[in-house]
Amino acid sequence: MKTQKPYVSLLLVFGLWLGLILGCSSFRKAMDEKRAEREGPAITISAEDLYKAYVSNEAEADKLYQGKILIVTGTVGTPVVGIGNPAVDLIGANQKPIVQCLGFATDEKDTISKLKTGQKVTVKGKCMGKVAMDIPVLEDSVLQ
Repeated sequence: MKTQKPYVSLLLVFGLWLGLILGCSSFRKAMDEKRAEREGPAITISAEDLYKAYVSNEAEADKLYQGKILIVTGTVGTPVVGIGNPAVDLIGANQKPIVQCLGFATDEKDTISKLKTGQKVTVKGKCMGKVAMDIPVLEDSVLQ
């Protein structure tokens, strides 16, 4: 009976080790796919034009932009640097948000916090269409 305990412990440790390696491998693969997606071909558009496309015909805009990588140039409204990932709203001429950029990496907090309202920026991210607000949203955003 005593000889079985080391084998059970060894089997348990091996199982945990294997699970950890497979889990890390899957996570790394998902991150690599997101990175490749962001670094792949993108559609360049101004924040104003993206907003106008969604206001004029949301279904058509979704066909053109939703799920695709966009490079959007616009004017910074309010950078949000809180507990989670930083975010930036791009504003229109009326000073109201027209595109919301979410999912910046946490290591970009310093860069995002230094953005000034009215500053021109270019953001690359995946278009999610209109999610919760009445404006288009980019996720997995990166400042260009």
